[in-house]
Amino acid sequence: MTTITDTNLVLDEQIGVQTVTDDNDVLLDQTLSDALTALGVLGISPTDPTTGFPQVAVNTALLDTTGATDLALSIPDDGPGGTTSGLFTVDGVEIFLYNEGGIIYGREADANGDADPAGDLAFAVALDLTGGVSSAQIYLIQYEPLHHNDPLAVDDGDILSFAEGKITLDVTTTELVTTFQVLDFASIPSGSPQETLTVATADLTDNHSAKFDGIIFPAGAVTDPTTINKNPGTNDDLNPDAVGFGVKGGQASQMNQNEGFFVQDAAWTSATPDANEIGGIRFDVQGIGGVKSVNIEWWTIDNGVIVEHGTDKVTLPSGSAVFENYTIESADSVDQIYVRFTYDTKQSTSGVRVENLEVAFPSSSEVTVVNHEDLGMHLVFEDAGPTFDGITGDATPFQVGLAANQQDTGTFDLTPGADGSHVTITQYTDLGGADIEEILTNDGTTLTYRDVATDTDLYQLNVTDSGYTFDVLFTPQGEQSDLNFNAVKSGGPQETLTVPTVDNTGSIVFDGLIFNATPAADATEAAFVPFNTTPLGGPTVAADDLNPDAVGFGVKGGQASQINNNEGFTFSTADGSDINNLTFAVAGIGNINAITVESWLYDDGGNLIDHTIENVTGLRSGNQTVTIDDDGGQAFDTAYVQFHVGGANSGVRILDFSTSIEGPVDDQPFEFTLANTDLDGDAATQTLSILASQDFIV
Repeated sequence: MTTITDTNLVLDEQIGVQTVTDDNDVLLDQTLSDALTALGVLGISPTDPTTGFPQVAVNTALLDTTGATDLALSIPDDGPGGTTSGLFTVDGVEIFLYNEGGIIYGREADANGDADPAGDLAFAVALDLTGGVSSAQIYLIQYEPLHHNDPLAVDDGDILSFAEGKITLDVTTTELVTTFQVLDFASIPSGSPQETLTVATADLTDNHSAKFDGIIFPAGAVTDPTTINKNPGTNDDLNPDAVGFGVKGGQASQMNQNEGFFVQDAAWTSATPDANEIGGIRFDVQGIGGVKSVNIEWWTIDNGVIVEHGTDKVTLPSGSAVFENYTIESADSVDQIYVRFTYDTKQSTSGVRVENLEVAFPSSSEVTVVNHEDLGMHLVFEDAGPTFDGITGDATPFQVGLAANQQDTGTFDLTPGADGSHVTITQYTDLGGADIEEILTNDGTTLTYRDVATDTDLYQLNVTDSGYTFDVLFTPQGEQSDLNFNAVKSGGPQETLTVPTVDNTGSIVFDGLIFNATPAADATEAAFVPFNTTPLGGPTVAADDLNPDAVGFGVKGGQASQINNNEGFTFSTADGSDINNLTFAVAGIGNINAITVESWLYDDGGNLIDHTIENVTGLRSGNQTVTIDDDGGQAFDTAYVQFHVGGANSGVRILDFSTSIEGPVDDQPFEFTLANTDLDGDAATQTLSILASQDFIV
């Protein structure tokens, strides 16, 4: 019987003690740590809860030591360079086996990939004989994550073990062993067919004899040879000669088609079936009458049950030469062995001769035997996959304002598993085909949406191993539309001008300003009141009136058709909608080449959004364009513009106005697939859905 039972020693490398299904993890506390250290196991300390290593597994059902007197672990002797284990670390480093004082270690290769007897420990297999052979245990210890092969499976769906012969349990027993003994057919009178033959061994010091009984097998498959009638008459009688026998049914000196025999120890009886068993039979085979190959089918029987069954096709040498030492040997001693012969040759005189028979009889006294049982195939490392259980949003979860500088954040509920993991973006919403491109960094952690035409970044998602940030990088704007000054009566100065867009999407209200000072860069909106009230301006003062023409306007205070030094205007929409920008052309008057345009932008609450000083040059060479907007892209409610013009008789004309008035923008939904992937390629995923809307602007 075998010492290693029909079970495995399974270590699940997931962090924490795993005891589900067939896992054999045990808690590596200080007590077990001390016990393993006492056995001589290296690198042992209580498990680090952060990494999950080292880990230990033990299966009390793995060994049945009945009859064993000693146990030991061994590996193939591949020399001082270590033995290849067939396993690798999760980083792809090959692991080599070493037998160090009876403990089998798996050690990492060096930087060149060569075996290193001082390499970092990956795993160990230790045999504990502290309580004697009867209570022996095998410990499987893992120091670091191993590389598993299936990225689509974890736990018992993705396991590692050792190839046959890599790690062996050497089992010492004392037992009766069987030894092949030559049978003395010369002592039996030849030419006299008998129902059975009892043949002693040729060794005069041995008292064993073999009993043979001829069998006529039926044609076709035989399920159980023990059910065949063994005494159908004289056709199954055995005809001996000096070196063997034949079956009488055909040519009496040979084995013919579907003839054969069974053999047992002559002393065997059904009353004591476990005594006087045999371990095998061996004989030479010679072809007769043109038989070039023979099929030898055999069964080993113990306690009336078929233990083993096999068929061999034996190619026979030509002429009188024989195929020597055809052997049937059972793993354990059995009661009987049945043998059947078939061949393709159809001649009635064809057959085979069976000669020089030997039977394996048990020894008369117990001897010490060391059996080598494969242990490595019973040692199993289960893969540990990462988890990704959910995403937690911020105070306004999974919502973000649809405007520049708006942000949504969240955190991940996940575990990396024993292999270590990283979160990446694997799928995402496609916003616009070729118009908007999605750019994902090589490491999969940053996704940027970019407007191809303007080369402007619109949105960006960043993920780490703990959470995400989603940023809106622009403010959506309506279409740019020219102002229709033809709709305003020209030539008559007015306190304010209401100018519609040519597409009638809105109107801009302009009001002239007379400055006697320049407000501070961080001025409040109230700082501009004096420039539009008596004595500088306002409804009762004509100096700040605006004088329109077909393409723009001037301020009456100086030259009515132009803007002079320290003149300017304020503007907003007629219906209170916010403005994205106002663009106009500047034409120099009086040979002026450069001016400065200073602007202040405020939101609905009167809060300063932006202050800009723009130097406009090149006026002598042609009109120059000025755009009043927020550098960050935020829409504004009201703007104040002051012109700084050098020279007493110089000024500028402003013309060709256009604007973009903020209107309702459709909500933009996003859906992303995030994967928490470990170094084995195992992944757990979550869907992140974010809605960008103007309703969420803060």
